[in-house]
Amino acid sequence: MLFGKSRAKSAARPAPVPFPRVEYVPMSLAELAAYERVMLHAADRVAARRPDIGYRSHHQDVIGNLYRSAGAASVTESDPEKVRIPIQKADFLSLEYAIWDIQTYGGSPEIAQVARHLLNRFNALLGQQRAVVHMGGTPVFDPDAPAPVSTDYPVLPGWQ
Repeated sequence: MLFGKSRAKSAARPAPVPFPRVEYVPMSLAELAAYERVMLHAADRVAARRPDIGYRSHHQDVIGNLYRSAGAASVTESDPEKVRIPIQKADFLSLEYAIWDIQTYGGSPEIAQVARHLLNRFNALLGQQRAVVHMGGTPVFDPDAPAPVSTDYPVLPGWQ
């Protein structure tokens, strides 16, 4: 016996806890551009009004991940109008923080409206999730999985 434990006792382990399901919803290329503008505007407002809190790179990291997914999605769909980029439900929190930063630090009300529109749209799409596969670690929608009934929700004018 090693350290006073028998093998019989160490073999009884609790069942593994399943990972929570990651939920992805589709984002168009135009929405990705609007998302990026919102995130960068929020970061600029924070940097201008609160230089004491330093650089926060989380929003830029999310943007980089989404652009990687956009590149991988363009491999599975050649028509740029039909490309759908998977965005995780957890990344919606970035939009919530961006809205708060824009409102708190004197940002553009129009850009805050775009952020709220994107957030509402993504939340509305949660019921239309699709299967996701990973290409080199980058999530893309499975091209063989059926598409949602409709993912064409309007984007605010001027943000297309």
